[in-house]
Amino acid sequence: MKILIADDEPLVRIGIKSSFNWAEAGMEIVGEAADGEEALQLIEELQPDIVILDIKMPKKDGIEILTVLRDRRMRTKVIILSSFDDFVHVKQAMQLGALDYFHKPSMNVQEIMSLLQSIQAEARESRMIGAEAAEAKPAGKAAILRELIAGNSERAEETMLKECNLYTVLFTVKRFGQILKRYTQGNAVNLPATIFNIVSELLGKEPETECMQLEDNAFLVVLSHGNSNSAQASFTHVNEIVFMIHNTLKRFLNIEPIFGISNAFHTYAELPQAVDQARRALDMKFYHPNDPVLYYQNRKGDDESVQEQIGAAIMAMKDCLKEEKYDSFAAALANWEQLLQNYEAMNERDVKKVYEGLLFMLSFGEDEDLPAGEAAQLDDFTECSSYYHAVFNEKLRARIMGKNKEYSPLIRNVVQFIDTRYNENISLKLLGDTFHSSPNYISRLFKQEVGRGVFDYLNVVRIRKAKELLKDYRNKIYEVAEKVGFNSQVHFAIVFHKYEGMSPSEYRKELS
Repeated sequence: MKILIADDEPLVRIGIKSSFNWAEAGMEIVGEAADGEEALQLIEELQPDIVILDIKMPKKDGIEILTVLRDRRMRTKVIILSSFDDFVHVKQAMQLGALDYFHKPSMNVQEIMSLLQSIQAEARESRMIGAEAAEAKPAGKAAILRELIAGNSERAEETMLKECNLYTVLFTVKRFGQILKRYTQGNAVNLPATIFNIVSELLGKEPETECMQLEDNAFLVVLSHGNSNSAQASFTHVNEIVFMIHNTLKRFLNIEPIFGISNAFHTYAELPQAVDQARRALDMKFYHPNDPVLYYQNRKGDDESVQEQIGAAIMAMKDCLKEEKYDSFAAALANWEQLLQNYEAMNERDVKKVYEGLLFMLSFGEDEDLPAGEAAQLDDFTECSSYYHAVFNEKLRARIMGKNKEYSPLIRNVVQFIDTRYNENISLKLLGDTFHSSPNYISRLFKQEVGRGVFDYLNVVRIRKAKELLKDYRNKIYEVAEKVGFNSQVHFAIVFHKYEGMSPSEYRKELS
């Protein structure tokens, strides 16, 4: 699988390239681009399978590149790299066909690799299905349905569907992870297969109805009504089918399915749009966990002005954390959550990514790992909010206590030394010689009292001073690096990006 990396920061490109054995995984980095125009040129020339694309680049940004790829009907898949406050642009990117996105400040190359391997496996499976289909036709019903919902209706006649009052129904199971454990402990029950078999049996005698399993916890039912011109009768029939499935799964498996239902469509070509509507309807389960059936409707949250408010709220939270204005952060968090409740403007995955990004910022410099797996078990917005509020409060309380508590005389002197002489070449040996103490003792006591390591604290001070200097455009970036104590502009750029999620030049651009 061929991969192109497009990012104007050399350090990001180097970091992605050097952090994994790509050849061993059956992948190849075929090219790199430092701006949007170069990226488009290389995509045309190299025809990569995947582009890892920075959303903010000179000459052409990620949105412009995605627009060109869509207009030219190019099959290259795109993974977006963004900052925490790029919500509006990320939303646009996903609408333009981006596959997924990662926040630069907290991105984990292993997560990117996991996504790439998933794409690689899907492509391999797709090629095998294609080869089998070429050798033996007709293809299985599931393969034909996949073609239909992907926009290829050449073999639609081989299904039971007609082009009249077509509906798509997508459903998942609440608390699927927990239920899966219940069903797999001590027996060999394949829960997804069981669900699909029960639904297939239920619908076996229904005319103009097809069903398929999309994922482990995603099942699709497609219905048409060629024998009825009544929109109301068709809608009523869809609801009858949905409640029949719901009651049967509840009765036989003791599970709670949640359904998303599309509007009515009248051609096979519209089925991709119908599936998207059902998915968007089902996304609302995050805000309405007690509603078993959710219908597609245009949302206020899709309005551009609402998206801008959401983006501004995310940026405000980020800025408050960076400036350690914790009361303001609490207010900004409440404002963002209120916007979500009012407009339901973000889906579950995007909301969780923002929470995770904020937690990453609050946890930066700590030794302990972030809680893993717990957030994945949170099913709705109220649970998410309660969980992250508790985690944030714990982190904030520790920070505030550390900030307000009285340091021992030794650490108070070390802090004052760093605050005033941050631009010098400070080492633990220098601190030990200056304050007549063991360097290891200073390091251990500093972490214990301040809550972060000596060099983490030193970098925080240096970056804070650098941000002040970057506001004055007369200061060259290499001069700023020297003035705050870095030996090279490259090292300065690495540390600045680590703490701020962007390069010094990007930070300066945001000031203008």
